[in-house]
Amino acid sequence: VESSLPDCLHDHFNAEVVGGTVTSKQDAVDYLTWTYFFRRLVQNPTYYNLDSTDHDDINHFLSGLVENTLAELEDARCLEVNDDDTVTGLTL
Repeated sequence: VESSLPDCLHDHFNAEVVGGTVTSKQDAVDYLTWTYFFRRLVQNPTYYNLDSTDHDDINHFLSGLVENTLAELEDARCLEVNDDDTVTGLTL
């Protein structure tokens, strides 16, 4: 059984930013390392389009996932990514 978190990562990050759990890009990466998704990523990397389980490759993969997801949430005006890589939720 694989993780479905990548399919709904936007919702999770948005909730964690609003809730104050994720306040920076690094927090978002750290958040991912505590998930079932991370455990499955290491065990079955090809399922998630990761070429290897080398530490640098995993870090690059997670950082890219965070960058893309937060950028899409920022484009949707759900949150703001600041110059210092902190993240704040926006109100409607």
